[in-house]
Amino acid sequence: MSNTAPTWGSVVVTGLAGIAVGLLVAALLVAGNSPNRPAGSSVPSSPPPAQPVTVTVTGRPPPPVTVTQSQSEPPAPPPSTTTSTVSVTRELPAPKSQSESGSGSPTSLDPTSAIAPNVASAQR
Repeated sequence: MSNTAPTWGSVVVTGLAGIAVGLLVAALLVAGNSPNRPAGSSVPSSPPPAQPVTVTVTGRPPPPVTVTQSQSEPPAPPPSTTTSTVSVTRELPAPKSQSESGSGSPTSLDPTSAIAPNVASAQR
């Protein structure tokens, strides 16, 4: 455990997580409970019939809406696909002989020769 105090950001995140967990637990508890009904009551099998409703709106009527049909653009042609086969060859350089590459592989390594062999040989 470190001796540093929590930052405000971590306090806020922890508080929001606690609230979310509390709401989740409350929702699960409510969803799991069935409503208490008296022993003699029954659930109605169908809802009551709908009653007609009259709505009266006062005020200015909205302006009429005019819809005009415009000439639509022709559909775009379907995309075309071209398949090409390309052959790629890679020429490998010929291996260098030990006489061309310099001194060859070193028999012993020290820290400077392993990092920069040219610099190490120039310092000697």
